[in-house]
Amino acid sequence: MSIDTVRWGLIGAGDVAEHKGGPALYTASHSRLVAVMSRREERARSFAERHGADRYYTDLDALLADEEVDAVYIATPPHVHCELTERVAAAGKHVLCEKPMAMTVAECRRMIEACDAAGVQLMIAYYRRFFPAYVRIKELLKAGAIGTPLQVRAHVASLYQPRPDGERSWLVQPGVAGGGFLTDVATHRLDLMTYYMGNPRQVAAFTDTLRFDFDVDDTDVLILRFEGGGQGAAMFSWSVGAEINEFELCGTDGRILGRDIGQGRFDVVAGGTTRSFHLPPPAITHLHLVEHFVACLRSGTPNRLSGEEGMQATRITEAAYQSSAEGTIVTL
Repeated sequence: MSIDTVRWGLIGAGDVAEHKGGPALYTASHSRLVAVMSRREERARSFAERHGADRYYTDLDALLADEEVDAVYIATPPHVHCELTERVAAAGKHVLCEKPMAMTVAECRRMIEACDAAGVQLMIAYYRRFFPAYVRIKELLKAGAIGTPLQVRAHVASLYQPRPDGERSWLVQPGVAGGGFLTDVATHRLDLMTYYMGNPRQVAAFTDTLRFDFDVDDTDVLILRFEGGGQGAAMFSWSVGAEINEFELCGTDGRILGRDIGQGRFDVVAGGTTRSFHLPPPAITHLHLVEHFVACLRSGTPNRLSGEEGMQATRITEAAYQSSAEGTIVTL
């Protein structure tokens, strides 16, 4: 059955849904937020009122039984992504799931299998792939702007210490988040690394807690080898007293360097010249991602960030934790 306007249900009414994913559901064309579900009634009700949803639920089964919901955006912590995806798929509804995709690669595969069996689409919300700067970088690589890409580097750091009783304290609870900085912020960059370089083949890493009294990692360094033979290096930390957001690709004929990539600024250095770009991200982070998914659901075509694509970052993080624990290079 073709879809004209995608009618959304949303599970989870926290920070990501409030400021990032939620507004995209009703800002994108041919897209409407119909229902919100949270176990806390006041949170569900107030979220629905602020964002113009038709109704709210406190019970998942009630949301899944809503015949006016075509697709569901899962905006919860990672520990329930797998179970929720399986239940949403079984109800015959398409799934947009927040990152990281799941706690383990095995859970990722279960999510893929559930959606395939139900004949519904699964998309993972690594929204940076749809930012104008990263889209342009992909186009430049395809056009051979730096020749054959050989290496990719990401460096992201800041000073972050969530309050134990705060809204986002779950980020440092391993049973809920699955890890620390590596599974949260870092997975966005790991996803971009695979977007440009292909699937990972080998991973070596140190995942440490160097500054704070967390039960998860706050500082990480990774070395990667990709299936196509390219290499990657990444440094991530919640413990550095400076804001760092760099991304670099080096090729046989030049390099692409973003020292302020978060604002969409990067340079292409090749052939003795430098071209500078400034392509700011959208005000609503998930907007272009949701627009793409809506277009795919309306046309019945596969989306560009399927479960298989979204799983690659989890393959890397799982291997990184194993490598750090065992002191080995992990081959995938």
